[in-house]
Amino acid sequence: MHEFEAGPGQVLVVYTSGDTGGEVSVPAFARDISADAVLRAADGWRIVSESSFPVRQTGTAGNVFFESGGQFATQPSAIVVYARSAA
Repeated sequence: MHEFEAGPGQVLVVYTSGDTGGEVSVPAFARDISADAVLRAADGWRIVSESSFPVRQTGTAGNVFFESGGQFATQPSAIVVYARSAA
């Protein structure tokens, strides 16, 4: 996890899973982000934006090179913007 200041009262957090070499468990990845969000909420932070994308993906050579839809993510990343709630 990497954290960057993103203006007054905001932080941008980048979450990246390990490369599993197999299909990623989206619920497990979301659970990890959610657990961190719960900890941040106790300090007054809330999620205001989120985006996710595959960092690595795999499939058969034909599926990867010809984009026939047979590839799957083996390592996801997500960017979450948190803002501090007004006290």
